[in-house]
Amino acid sequence: ADVNSFIEVVQKYEHITELTPEIMHELIEKIVVYAPEKSSGHRTQQIEIHFRFDVAVATAIADSREYDKKKKAA
Repeated sequence: ADVNSFIEVVQKYEHITELTPEIMHELIEKIVVYAPEKSSGHRTQQIEIHFRFDVAVATAIADSREYDKKKKAA
């Protein structure tokens, strides 16, 4: 049942051009941002996105080295 509900909500926003707070509230249960860790002179930080309906959790690692490369290129 959760998967079907999730699919219905995702299909509703299939062609959005802007992510609004309302859409985020409907799709995401919570976002967990862990304390940053620093080693080898750079900082990493883990972020988890928990979607509603208990169907998925996305995890990302923000790395300061990647941010610094993008910042220098700009």
